[in-house]
Amino acid sequence: MRKAFTLVEMLIVVVVLVTLMTITFRLGALNTSSWQRNTTVTRLQRLENCLSGYYAAFGSYPPVATLNSRNPFLTVDEWGMQNTDGEENESIFNWNPETFRQGRYQEEEDRAWNQVQAACRAQPVGCSFPFPDEYGDVVIAWSDHLREEVSVATSLSEAKRQIFSAGFDAGSGANIGRFSAYKDKTDWRDLQLFKFGLMSYLLPRFLMMMNADESFYDDYAQWTGNNTMPSDPLTGQKFNDWYEVKRKANDKQNKTDYAKVANIPSQAVCARWMPNLENMVFTPHDSLSAFGLSLCDSTFNNEFSFSTEVYSPGSYGSRSTGSQYVLDSCTVVDGWKVDFYYYSPAPYQTYILWSSGPNKRTFPPWISREGLDSNANRCVGAWTEDDIVNMSH
Repeated sequence: MRKAFTLVEMLIVVVVLVTLMTITFRLGALNTSSWQRNTTVTRLQRLENCLSGYYAAFGSYPPVATLNSRNPFLTVDEWGMQNTDGEENESIFNWNPETFRQGRYQEEEDRAWNQVQAACRAQPVGCSFPFPDEYGDVVIAWSDHLREEVSVATSLSEAKRQIFSAGFDAGSGANIGRFSAYKDKTDWRDLQLFKFGLMSYLLPRFLMMMNADESFYDDYAQWTGNNTMPSDPLTGQKFNDWYEVKRKANDKQNKTDYAKVANIPSQAVCARWMPNLENMVFTPHDSLSAFGLSLCDSTFNNEFSFSTEVYSPGSYGSRSTGSQYVLDSCTVVDGWKVDFYYYSPAPYQTYILWSSGPNKRTFPPWISREGLDSNANRCVGAWTEDDIVNMSH
């Protein structure tokens, strides 16, 4: 007689295999979670080293401009931009999760988070600026890809669908003239050419941000208002204009001219803490370097968020008409691919640097929770219970 497995034996084997697979997946999930947390803590510590270096050099922590209001109760539009008229909705937490079906609860929570997130990003970590001219083909390729994505998307509003479907300008200065009437506008929300977040202080700003067409510089108050004309470190004389600084910052052939900009004190001092940023900067580029160090994040595949980096100047105060631009960017993300949060009140002698953790939600540390009702405290407590925080005095 031929021997064979009985049904009971087969079932035992199946149960054992399923149990082993379950244990393996759970261990894998734990390892992934541990890796994300360790990555977050390590990056917080390295950023803290950079901030300590900045303080030692300049006597304050980076004075990142407030780009949004710190008021989490200001309403926001579908782009997450705060209402400039100061319209508030203080009832965003006046709902009880236990009384809502899951779908309705999620909708209410998302609405509240959109307002809170805008306030948390008042002093952003990431900086944004026009793409280098040589990336025009890349930007156009992204534009074509996004059009394909939009054509099959089901959750976009009609307004966003129209804008994203229009594609992007390659980033050259050719169309800037049509917005000449608004060149003196410095509000990031209305003319979003440059965004001076924390990384614009920790990275050598002139070397990183002055790569685009010259039309973006000198004519725009948003650039000149946030930068003092530097002096030639060899002569002590101020450069003649921003065009000259831009040309020298990008003259890779003429090492002497390039060195002049690299050795401007505000730029050269960055070299002190630059090793802390090695392989940690998140950007749409395949590579990024400064002072001989490779800065580009090698841990994650670099991704580009169109929803946060697309803008449409149009007419003053409008973000829904005109040419579409896609902006270059530099930031540092935590283990869950979310930008860190930064808060430093004037006179910038202290700061809080934190991650929103696995749930990717947080709450402004400058808002006292004592004044919130029970529903708000329940929600805020759930958002912040997994936050990872570093603090310096």
